[in-house]
Amino acid sequence: MRHHSLLAGAALAVVSMLAAGAVQAQDAEPTTITWKGAPELKWGDFTFKPRGRVYFDYVSQDVDRAVGLDFGASESRIRTARIGVQGTWTDRWSYVAEASIANGEASWEDLLLEYAPNDNTAVTLGNIKSLSLENLTSSRYTTFMERGPFNDLIDAGRVMTLAARTGGDNWSIAGGVHGDNINDASSGGDEQRGVFVRAHFAPVVTDDVKIHLGVWARDRDRGDDSAFRYRVRNNTNYGDRYTDAGSSPLGAGDADTAIGLEAAGVWRSFSVQGEWATIDADLTGGGSAEATGYYVFASFFPTGEQRRYKAADGKFDRISIREPVTKGGMGAVELAIRYDAADLTEFAGVATAGEYSAVTLGATWYPFPYVRFLANYTDAENKAQVAASDVDVQTLQVRAQFDF
Repeated sequence: MRHHSLLAGAALAVVSMLAAGAVQAQDAEPTTITWKGAPELKWGDFTFKPRGRVYFDYVSQDVDRAVGLDFGASESRIRTARIGVQGTWTDRWSYVAEASIANGEASWEDLLLEYAPNDNTAVTLGNIKSLSLENLTSSRYTTFMERGPFNDLIDAGRVMTLAARTGGDNWSIAGGVHGDNINDASSGGDEQRGVFVRAHFAPVVTDDVKIHLGVWARDRDRGDDSAFRYRVRNNTNYGDRYTDAGSSPLGAGDADTAIGLEAAGVWRSFSVQGEWATIDADLTGGGSAEATGYYVFASFFPTGEQRRYKAADGKFDRISIREPVTKGGMGAVELAIRYDAADLTEFAGVATAGEYSAVTLGATWYPFPYVRFLANYTDAENKAQVAASDVDVQTLQVRAQFDF
């Protein structure tokens, strides 16, 4: 049987319990309202706050093929539209339920319940992400518009997970088991299953300097789900993937083991960040292959801000704008450059399973909290195992973003 429906049912049942507690609290306590990007309502020990985000994008892309027709394409679109709620019940329970709306259909994003028996320990059940510094940092706060090909390659999106975490002011270790994404339709067989662990340590945390080190590992089996795919996009989720091991028995995975390393440093307004991962895949056609990927980037705030690092969680958060336009200032400006690389050449016999590399330039303006405007330009090379399949891609994309 598939298990994510049972986990989702349990999560929704506890949400209902929390809602019932809110009703009881409302009867017993007066309502208070505070503003935290959106109104947060509090009744006794229960809090409730709406949340959401909308990203409006324009993308223009030029594709140059070694063989075949070159072409250009562009699109204006809503990249992301989400609406949800979050809150707490006493000091120990918290919840998030957020849905994404695309093409007239809704699907779950974060859907979780968390119990924290003390300040350093938590148990989480829900449709969540578990791995990678860039992946765990919300897209509301990432330096670039997209998380890049590294995130595509490791395939560490939200899945139904039971996780436990402990830590301190500057370290954490988390681990657990996971199944499939809650939105995946049941096929009547065994779902994907896996185990993971992630640890981080921040050896230096001062007002001016932050250093982050992290490591993670994951082992998973597809069960009766579709085979795992190993492929990357061109630093955008627009357009085709040209570096791709494919879905044939020569390139698709039955099971795999991944290991990743994380590092980041902040010195006043300057920061650097990078990650590396290797994936050992057992192929559906027999045999194995290894895929590797990494990225590194640097960013700088000429207006004097600093990337906000949460040392206890091992991820980055919303920056604090020194002089927002609402107070007569110019807001914050961030400039950044990024290099990405991925190597799929061990998938022998798959022409498009080659090497990917790209340079991305980024500029972001933060006029005031919860709003930002981004522009990214990427020059990418897809070097195939067969030269006739080489593809170069240049992508310009801009975004207007707000969240609450």
